[in-house]
Amino acid sequence: MNKKIVLLFVVFVCVLLSAQNVEDKKYLLTTKTSTFELTLPNIIDPYLSPLPYSGIGFSYNTAGRRFISANNTNYSMQNKFSISTGLLLNPAYTSEMLYAGANYGWGINYHFRISKQLRILGGCLLDADLGFKNVPRNINNPVNLDMATNMNLTGLLLYDLHVRRKMLHFEVAMQAPIIGCMFVPYGGASYYDMFELGGLTNAFHFSSIHNKRGLDQTYSIKVPFNSTTWRFGLRLQNLKYKANDMVFKHNELSLIVGTTFDAISFSGKKKVAPANFISTNN
Repeated sequence: MNKKIVLLFVVFVCVLLSAQNVEDKKYLLTTKTSTFELTLPNIIDPYLSPLPYSGIGFSYNTAGRRFISANNTNYSMQNKFSISTGLLLNPAYTSEMLYAGANYGWGINYHFRISKQLRILGGCLLDADLGFKNVPRNINNPVNLDMATNMNLTGLLLYDLHVRRKMLHFEVAMQAPIIGCMFVPYGGASYYDMFELGGLTNAFHFSSIHNKRGLDQTYSIKVPFNSTTWRFGLRLQNLKYKANDMVFKHNELSLIVGTTFDAISFSGKKKVAPANFISTNN
């Protein structure tokens, strides 16, 4: 009888310790943010036209951020992806420019916890740009491609403010290119000459702050509601770069609206979901 009692006690303790291990184990959440932007771009592209073009555009952006390790919450990784399009006109409204582009970036941040309400994230982000600009009235060179890769310095300030029954989350984000490579064709050279006849001389350029300067600023607020958290904000982008005796500019003002949420994923042999997590794949 005593042996049965001891055996039951040992089984009970093992089950209790196992349950505590499952409850105490930390799982990494990924903060996902998806936003739509109404943009007011202003572009100067001397390869297509000496005149500035301005108009209206739309952009979709998605971003994710999570800690690298559950045991070390000082470092996090982030990824970003955006697509944009726009229709721009010259000052005399006699010619239009069609623009479309995409950007992807991945980076690392270090977390500085100033206080319970204030955090600052600093790090770097490696990104790649691919864009397409078309001016139909330019018969000789109607199209120009934007191709570039950059290593950027990034900064993010997070501040939480309790207002009545809601916790508002303020964010200020900065990003600036430091070093990279960009494609800028020689003025007057056609794409036929470059890609069909091999005339790519002086088309790819090393970039740094001496010939490429920019600052991407985002000011936003996250407001929680009953079942969702919405994000509203303003984004300012200023970019100037030069090569082959030409100066290019891309300035943009954007109004932001979107949602944000925390997600968790399990995959492979090391990240198996606990028994109380239900998946549609099961």
